Amino acid sequence: MNKAAKLGIRMKFSKLIFLLVFLVPSFLYSQGVYRIKGEFSLKAKEKGKSQLVMGNFYYDLNKNQIIYRNHFPEKETWITVDTTLFHIINDEVISTQHIPDFSKFSIFHLALTRNLRNFGIEGNSFTLDKVEQDGDMVITTYVPNKKYNTWSGKIMLSMKDGKLFGIIFYDKEGNIIKKQFFEDYFIEKGLPFPGRITEISYTDEKEEYRVTTYKNIVYNANEPDNLYYFDADGYFSEK
Repeated sequence: MNKAAKLGIRMKFSKLIFLLVFLVPSFLYSQGVYRIKGEFSLKAKEKGKSQLVMGNFYYDLNKNQIIYRNHFPEKETWITVDTTLFHIINDEVISTQHIPDFSKFSIFHLALTRNLRNFGIEGNSFTLDKVEQDGDMVITTYVPNKKYNTWSGKIMLSMKDGKLFGIIFYDKEGNIIKKQFFEDYFIEKGLPFPGRITEISYTDEKEEYRVTTYKNIVYNANEPDNLYYFDADGYFSEK
């Protein structure tokens, strides 16, 4: 083998080493945090009735399914897959319900994709209208694009200490339909996650409250995928 051929092999080998040493770690780092789990408790007062639910939640960006494995008041699993909510008891699907596809606006998805600051609103059918300073809070107002202003009103977000603090949803007539408050943030791997979310809904001139608390948050847990995934296609193919 002549010197030119040997030089060519060395250069190719050097390029390979460069790819392995520099580009691959960069690619892996860019993947970031993709999985979250933890414990939750939901306290709700709706239509004059109180409710308490406790359990564990699981969410993986690659699966895009919201999974709640509850242990109180009974053992059951709620799984949101696209526009279907599955209710499972003892590994058997008890019922399914058609719902809006809100998975990408869930607190889990927004936290993992670092879109919690603006609730994933900007660029998704809403346009920035104005930004105001109110004491230690920054208040941002978004208005719906023309395609959506026939059914939705403005949305106002408040930021405190660089984190989302509150959000108010309005209907097209300018009436408040829902408020949410985000508190007790947990920060790990540079990702803030609220430990407490208070939601107030306004229906028929009545207020309904839901308070969800989160704890023992873990990112990128090395666990079996079946904790984060339900084979919805397999379920429907059997029907």
